[in-house]
Amino acid sequence: MIRRASLAVLLALGTLTVISSPAHARACRIDYHCETYYYSDSDHTTLVGVKYENCVGDETWVGRRGSYPEFYETPC
Repeated sequence: MIRRASLAVLLALGTLTVISSPAHARACRIDYHCETYYYSDSDHTTLVGVKYENCVGDETWVGRRGSYPEFYETPC
C-alpha cells in the first residue's frame, strides 16, 4: 500500500513539473534566421532572454528562457 501511494505521489509531482516547465518556441527551419524572445509575463512586458539562430544553425543565447516565447523567422 505504501509503495502504491509513493508511486502516485511521484507521478503527480512529475506531471506538475512537466506542466510548469517553461514553454518552448518551435524549431527554426533550414535556411532561415530565427529570433525567439522570452518574456516573464503573458503581456510580454518584461523581456528576460533572447535566442538567436543564424542561417547555418548556430545558436546564441542572451539572458534566460522565460515562460512566454515570441518567435520570428526570416528567410536567409
